Amino acid sequence: MPLSNQLRTNLTARLGVMLGALFLVSLGAWTGLLLFVGCAVPLHPAVLLSAAGIAAVTLLPMVLLIKYFVTQPIRRLVHAARLLAQGEPIKKLAADAPDDIGRLGTALLQISQVLDNRKTAIHQEHSEFLNLFESVPCLITVQDRNLRLIRYNREFANKFAPRDGDYCYSAYKGRKEKCDHCPVEKTFQDGRSHSFEESGYNRDGQPIRWFARTAPIRDKHGNVVAAMEMSLDVTLSRQLEEKLKASELRYQAIFSNIPNPVFVLDPKNMRILDCNDSVKPVYGFRRKDLRDRSFLKLFEARDRDQYEAKIRNSVFIHRARQLNHEGRPLFVDIRTSLTHYPEWEVLLVTTSDITQQIETEQQLIQASKMTTLGEMATGVAHELNQPLSVMKTASSFMLKKFAADQIVRPEIFGEMLQKIDANVDRAANIIQHMRQFARKSEVDLEPVDINHTLQMALEIFSEQLKVRGIQVQKQIEKGLPRILGNPSRLEQVFINLLLNARDAIEEKWGDKPADPAERTIALSTYKAGDGIVAMVCDTGTGIPPSVMDKIFEPFFTTKTVGKGTGLGLSISYGIMQQHGGTIQAAARDTGGTCFTLKFPVPKEG
Repeated sequence: MPLSNQLRTNLTARLGVMLGALFLVSLGAWTGLLLFVGCAVPLHPAVLLSAAGIAAVTLLPMVLLIKYFVTQPIRRLVHAARLLAQGEPIKKLAADAPDDIGRLGTALLQISQVLDNRKTAIHQEHSEFLNLFESVPCLITVQDRNLRLIRYNREFANKFAPRDGDYCYSAYKGRKEKCDHCPVEKTFQDGRSHSFEESGYNRDGQPIRWFARTAPIRDKHGNVVAAMEMSLDVTLSRQLEEKLKASELRYQAIFSNIPNPVFVLDPKNMRILDCNDSVKPVYGFRRKDLRDRSFLKLFEARDRDQYEAKIRNSVFIHRARQLNHEGRPLFVDIRTSLTHYPEWEVLLVTTSDITQQIETEQQLIQASKMTTLGEMATGVAHELNQPLSVMKTASSFMLKKFAADQIVRPEIFGEMLQKIDANVDRAANIIQHMRQFARKSEVDLEPVDINHTLQMALEIFSEQLKVRGIQVQKQIEKGLPRILGNPSRLEQVFINLLLNARDAIEEKWGDKPADPAERTIALSTYKAGDGIVAMVCDTGTGIPPSVMDKIFEPFFTTKTVGKGTGLGLSISYGIMQQHGGTIQAAARDTGGTCFTLKFPVPKEG
């Protein structure tokens, strides 16, 4: 029974009981009064009529009071109860009396307010749910046991354009029968949630992939009456994954087929994480043999520390010396690159085998040395002729004295022997120097005093230059720091420059008498910033500006046919590059050419 009817019935019954009781009490009182009067005085009809009138007048105000104070408030309470039963709010209720009816009215107002607040909250939650349901960026459907779509959100409608009464397999995939493995059906069977990934076509016929999860919807008795399927469109991510996989395969193919060896190193300990197949023809190791080995083991033990420092601090290492699987040396150029990934970083190391190139360069340098030795023959003859002349003079003097049976004073005899001994040493040093210069030099670098190397190159030509009337002016700064180089190859650079200076001066002046200042080679060394500078300048013919940028090219020469190979400056340029230095040529204002060589000074430690 509705709340308003039940309340009115209860209140009406109580009111009837109250009115009946009052009427009976009044009737009994007046009846007793009439009987008492009737016994004392004879009854007269007028008396009875008066008594009835008095009773009516007495009961009427009571009825009106009861109607005003009881009946009407009860009706209002019943009306309020009816509104509550209908879900309508009670805006006003005049029942503020401090009795049960007043308290009942206050309670109804409070109940109305609580219900109204709860209704507002439920409405807000419902709106939020609907907004979330419609706005969530995933596909949501609610399906019955027959897999029909009961409800779906806006995202699903935009993707698949379903029609009323569609089955899920028809809307998702355009199928006419359910899928063989239906997770929604499993949810109805076991009442549990299931996850899966599926593929189909959207409303435009484009392929689409989604990841879905089901959830049961139960009634108040716990029975599964529907199933919710929530799907997330993963088409783009799957496409990106496929592209990434294809890209990985493509780059793996590139990595494996690069003709140069490529190593992937752990930068913490230089351990080889991976390498390509090109390591086999260069190092002789198989790919699997090098994995988990230290890259530093490809260097000689004495060189590992310095190469580790270079690999960590440099992006390019020229002419690094390594070992193959047989322990034989090979020379490589090393390029490094620190590559960062989201969770780790690796060191990519690419090596280029230049062993054959270096061997060819060495052969070319050796051939150039032989050519230089041929050009030096006259100079060497002059250099050896002087000590031989001294020894010949001393020995002839002694022989004449012995033939004349003359006594040679001990001091003169000792002086002659000292001259002979000193010039024998000088001749031996010249020959030893020539032998060292002609010997094939290694590419190993060591600390070198550039002043000493320049002096050694000059000694071979000192007498020859004097004979040809060429003066040598030297401005050598003492105490220069040592550079890292190969003495034999640096000496070859200076010899090439001295030979070019000599030929340029003779070509310009020939046999004509000239002022000594006009036939001059100037040598100077000094420290400039963090490096060492050496200069070789001459007063010769000079180099035309039109060919200045070609003089270091192989086989280019400004000399007449038969007087130059065109390799001297080219080889000198290559040697300077090996030493990390530079060589430049410039015309002098006073005539001639000036070559400037710059060498880096290694940092201490």
